[in-house]
Amino acid sequence: MQTTSYSTWAGDVAALCRALAALEPLAAPLGVADPEGADWHGQLFGKLAGQVAREPVLVAAVCGGTNTGKSLIANSLVGSSMSRSVAEAARTLHPVASLPRGLAATIDLRELFPGFTPTPWTSDADALAAADEHRLVWREDPSGRQPPRLILLDTPDIDGTLRENWRRAELVRNACDVLIAVLTQQKYNDAAVRDFFRAAAQARKSVIVVFNMIDWPRQRERLGGWLATFTAETGIAPLAVYACPHDFARAEAGRIDFFAAPELTGGAVQAEPAAPADLAAALAGHDFDRLKREAMRGALEVVLDSRSGAGAWLDGFEATAHEWQRARKLLADEARVRVELPMAPREVVWNEIWAWLEPRRSGFDLTVSKVYRVAGSGVMWAARTVGLARSDSERREDFSARELAALKQALADFVERLEDVARSNERLGGILSKVLVGGDRAAWFADLERRHAALPIVSEDYRAFVRGELDRFAKESPEMVRWIVAGLNVGAVARPAITVGLGLAGAAVVPAAAATAGGLSTLVHHVGDVVVGTAATLAGEGALGLTMAGLKPLLERLFAGWSAERGRVLAETLHDVVLGDSVEEIDRLAAAAARPEVAEARRLLLELRREFSSP
Repeated sequence: MQTTSYSTWAGDVAALCRALAALEPLAAPLGVADPEGADWHGQLFGKLAGQVAREPVLVAAVCGGTNTGKSLIANSLVGSSMSRSVAEAARTLHPVASLPRGLAATIDLRELFPGFTPTPWTSDADALAAADEHRLVWREDPSGRQPPRLILLDTPDIDGTLRENWRRAELVRNACDVLIAVLTQQKYNDAAVRDFFRAAAQARKSVIVVFNMIDWPRQRERLGGWLATFTAETGIAPLAVYACPHDFARAEAGRIDFFAAPELTGGAVQAEPAAPADLAAALAGHDFDRLKREAMRGALEVVLDSRSGAGAWLDGFEATAHEWQRARKLLADEARVRVELPMAPREVVWNEIWAWLEPRRSGFDLTVSKVYRVAGSGVMWAARTVGLARSDSERREDFSARELAALKQALADFVERLEDVARSNERLGGILSKVLVGGDRAAWFADLERRHAALPIVSEDYRAFVRGELDRFAKESPEMVRWIVAGLNVGAVARPAITVGLGLAGAAVVPAAAATAGGLSTLVHHVGDVVVGTAATLAGEGALGLTMAGLKPLLERLFAGWSAERGRVLAETLHDVVLGDSVEEIDRLAAAAARPEVAEARRLLLELRREFSSP
């Protein structure tokens, strides 16, 4: 990072924030750790995002445990009572910021302090008012003495019983550059205190240590031991150390004396009696740019940490997304919808083909075909009279019943396989258990029955599909269509029984008389008892169906299209009622690793690491 300015990489920081923010909503569904609880997230979004692209200001916060006198020290530094000090612990609920005059009009406090709702100051009791939201109470320095680039804050306890206070203190810690650590003889090695300042050290925050309520100067020699323990446990290397005597009368009057202990930071021991130091002036006299750069470098270092930074979180994100990819493949392999539909009523499909062929046939062929269709109808009537044949409506009712039974069996089989998959894969089980445990299975089958009952035997969609397929076939194979039409004309004279047979059995497009002329291949279609009992009498050659080899794929598509439409009702029940959006959610999670924001975040991290390592 260039020492002259940290704003040169502001664009990369902002772009990284956008990329990661787009991925964050996927964390919980994927099963990845919530990034908001990670140190890198706090430094990136709570520090860098709001400060890297603007004219730098130095943010200094007074932090410490309960009953350490933080508010008294903060008031002393700003020279007035901005935050009321009370004897009870954990009474300061919200941070209070003192801004230099004129800064409020030029700065966005929401960006500078992410997570907070800025609230103008009305009295020193504002910080004591309970509120669910994280408030940042602010006012401008009434004296006008505060340096123009320095913001001073009083903060809630970092170790109190109110967890929301901890969170507010952490948000301030992320945003600030300098911490004024207020310690006492009782509050310098508590676990919560250690953890709070250890995180500050990892982010390379500058720290000034103030030992408050000290028996000064009698306990001066003990400060070194306390500080050694504190620094060993936290990693803090303080800029300076001060001691404040325990003087109740002066504290009640709002006056605090600060005595420097330079020997604790490598300086010479001052001759006694030493005069009180002006900590506010000392703070204002520090090299703001150096402290700011150090804080920004520290924040970026946390973000770029290979073991615990944003890159490590992305590693977990991608690894988990790949697990979802494997889960999706398992679901596709093991929980396919298998349905064995009964054979399509062939006259249904052939009727649509004949309807398309009708305008292309000769008048003679149409007349002869009509005669034999009438003859065939008479034979069918006779067959039904003696119980050898069933009416069209009866046969379609039988088909519909068999079809519904097949669809319901397929639904039951699918649910059973779905249960097996959910048991075998933890990630799928988490999503599918909501379907399998909470679903109304009776409603699933009822929905399938309703959709099936509403499906016409031939829909307008299917008719359009047939016309489209045949039109395309005619365009691509005009010679073959002419052979079909010619075959129909020849067959009307030479083999009229076949024409009737076609009407009954739905076995072929072209009569047998045209077979030798066209080099046709032979397909045998199995047909029902009605064909054996009556159609064979007319057809002569029974269920023998002949067609050109080139027609076979077309016919297969037409029959498959009709069956696919019938099976669509099962797909709709599975999607709309059984699975809902579960499959889409699994697809979304499996595709997470391929999101462009992942690659973009990787690229930006590499770029920032390069910039960070530059002199």
